[in-house]
Amino acid sequence: MRKYLILPISLMIVAGCGGGGTTTSYSNTGGDNQTNTQTNNRTYKGAKKSFDINESNQIVEVHQTKNLELTLNIDSPKDIYVVTTSHFNNQQVSISSPSATSDVEQNYKELSVDNTKIKDKTPQKVLDFRKNVFNMLHKNALNKQSTILKRSKVLSTNEGDTFNFCTDMNMNDESCTHYIEATAKKVERDIPTKFGTKNLVVWVANDELNNNTITQDMIDKLANNFLQNSDNSHYDDDIYDWDTNIYGKAWGSNASSVDPDLIGDDNTINILIYTIYDKNHHDDTIAGYFWSKDNFKRSSLAASNEKIMFYVNSKLYANNEKETFTTLAHEFQHMIHFYQRKVLIGVNDSTWFDEMMSETTEDLVATKIKYNGPRSVAYYNGAAGPIECTYLNNNRKYCGRFPDFNKNNTLSLTNWNNTVADYSKVSSFGTFLTRNYGGAKVLHNLMYSKNTDELAVLDATGEKDFETLLNKWGEGVILSDVDDLNSSKPKYNFGDFKYTTYGDITYKLGSINFFNYDPQPSMNSSKTLNKDANLYYKVGSNLSGQVKIDVDIEKGGDVIIIAK
Repeated sequence: MRKYLILPISLMIVAGCGGGGTTTSYSNTGGDNQTNTQTNNRTYKGAKKSFDINESNQIVEVHQTKNLELTLNIDSPKDIYVVTTSHFNNQQVSISSPSATSDVEQNYKELSVDNTKIKDKTPQKVLDFRKNVFNMLHKNALNKQSTILKRSKVLSTNEGDTFNFCTDMNMNDESCTHYIEATAKKVERDIPTKFGTKNLVVWVANDELNNNTITQDMIDKLANNFLQNSDNSHYDDDIYDWDTNIYGKAWGSNASSVDPDLIGDDNTINILIYTIYDKNHHDDTIAGYFWSKDNFKRSSLAASNEKIMFYVNSKLYANNEKETFTTLAHEFQHMIHFYQRKVLIGVNDSTWFDEMMSETTEDLVATKIKYNGPRSVAYYNGAAGPIECTYLNNNRKYCGRFPDFNKNNTLSLTNWNNTVADYSKVSSFGTFLTRNYGGAKVLHNLMYSKNTDELAVLDATGEKDFETLLNKWGEGVILSDVDDLNSSKPKYNFGDFKYTTYGDITYKLGSINFFNYDPQPSMNSSKTLNKDANLYYKVGSNLSGQVKIDVDIEKGGDVIIIAK
């Protein structure tokens, strides 16, 4: 039975006051199949507040309110924004002001181009398995120990060896429903790493070899970008080094002692390159994935390949090698996450949390793999623009994660529906955390928190309640077009790179300005919000004198005023 943690609510108000202080109870259960709720024992009430606005980039926060009548006394022309944070599901939020100017477009404009994401990172079956796999671990561990399940005999792999990989499974009986025969085209042994020597095997589906889709040069390049055999004693030259420096190793011999259904550790990572089809039989939407079914013994899970491995889409690798490399960094976090958190710590994170960490990993290593990453700004440019879009198959245009976030910025952070918008929102939030709460170290803290989801984020950041983070996140989005904020303000934009060092490795975080993207952040005067969602509203530009704003939050939430 997991413990419940009671946290005090702190009222952070720059000017004035609002709401009533009570306590918040977070349920530390985690996982998409369980309820991770925040119980509100609060008094939400209406209020009339008046504030003097006499500074640029001034922030006013009013917490735990329902109906709020605001009067702003503005000393000189400023742009005024309102951000509301919802504390409940399915509640109507509306904002109005007689001072709203006609030049403000309160609803997002449609994209001028198809800003389609290159791929959906994770097939639905893999996500479904990830949600349920925690229930398989640690189950009746004592009974398992008495009947240890043996792994099939592990033979040393040589180049030219073949293997019949299970690439799909029946989710009901865990039997294999599709096999791909592949050949080992590159085998590297005894590669020195911070965690001892490792082996790397790159497998290519025989169909790809017959069609000459994947060349040996491509295989070598993929291997070297993930884990290269070099004499770099600093371990700072490949994705393996950059990810494990923050998160730790991906597998260990102690896994099978924690749960005897898991395979042991032969210090080998495998990469299978083949054509990956999505549910609509498209071959250009999924770049790759990690599926923890393969970490189990076949005697326990029939569809297992009994390998620590990744799946990589040959079609997308042939068209965009950098996207494949960033996908490996993303999926490697998932691989480590499974071992460090589900197996060793024994916690069950929700999908949004796991995907947030992987999306943020892509941002962290973008400059190292020389890729524009989720910012879609040239990897050597630390400033927030210009945006450099990439043209894809069928003339589709990809401009990073943040156009989709801007268009869908009222979604609940903690609800997950496996859409492009879900990846975009957690990418936005994760990049906010690294730029405001310690860079790479906050990701390390997330990995090793003994709590899940919201509580793990609080552990990593030192904040007292999750709503404070949502408030600051919204403030950071609105202030992202300002690159000279003082240190007390939440920020995305530093005008250049922000350097962050963890262990022996320094990473570079580029600046982000959400107003540089098409579309710019969506502004809405009315919306039905779920819990852990923000709504953004622009009252007007160049406003001065007395400005009145009415905010109606049906059940309760926070109101943030930002004057730029």
